[in-house]
Amino acid sequence: MEIFQELPTEKRLYMDYLFQNCTEEVQFYMALAEVEADRTLIEAGEPCTSIYMILSGKVTGIEWPMEGKAYSFKDFGPGDFFGEIECFADLASYRISVVTVTPCRVLIIPAVYYMEWLQKDVTALYLRTKENMHRLITQTAEARKYLFIESRERLMMYLIRKYEQKQLSGKELEIRQNRNQISEEIGFSVKTLNRSIKKLEEMQLIQVRKGKMLVSGEGYMQMKMHMEQYRKEEKKNTGRKSKSKR
Repeated sequence: MEIFQELPTEKRLYMDYLFQNCTEEVQFYMALAEVEADRTLIEAGEPCTSIYMILSGKVTGIEWPMEGKAYSFKDFGPGDFFGEIECFADLASYRISVVTVTPCRVLIIPAVYYMEWLQKDVTALYLRTKENMHRLITQTAEARKYLFIESRERLMMYLIRKYEQKQLSGKELEIRQNRNQISEEIGFSVKTLNRSIKKLEEMQLIQVRKGKMLVSGEGYMQMKMHMEQYRKEEKKNTGRKSKSKR
């Protein structure tokens, strides 16, 4: 379908195969939307009436736990679906909020016609079930690992993610969120956050100006290399523990 031409080749081929037998209702009622950056695409708790697919740009998923604090947990991009898992689980409302990080082009399909199509199309149902199971298992594993990451490295991951969201290409990034907001998003106390900021400043990975963190292109690259090494060490340690148990 022409609508998928802007997707990366592999995802475009996947979408062409997925939608090859979609119903006339899906084709007729699907709509394109241009969404600016920093806009709420989906609000958690609202009725799940549409399926959203990202054609271009980046969005971030935000959890809203019972105490009302928001936690950004992952970025998504071209080819990713939202609202689909809720429909598969027969949930009446969206489970997460989705906010655009960059300007996005989004394909919107009424949930009722989307699910009617999948019930008739065995191939499409298999493809989407497989993709959703992979996504759920991967995200659960990533969340479990995140709990054991040291506070300094969690802060690095946060800063790397923010830098990549803005696509600055070597320029300086100023983190505008206050420390309470950052601590809530990362998942540890402001006191721990302040200690981690001081460590990164001592390592010359960031600068602090008027209480705001500044990340240079060089600092971003150094943190990327540090996290790659950190993950390698964690993988080695996990391997050693597994062998010792045998």
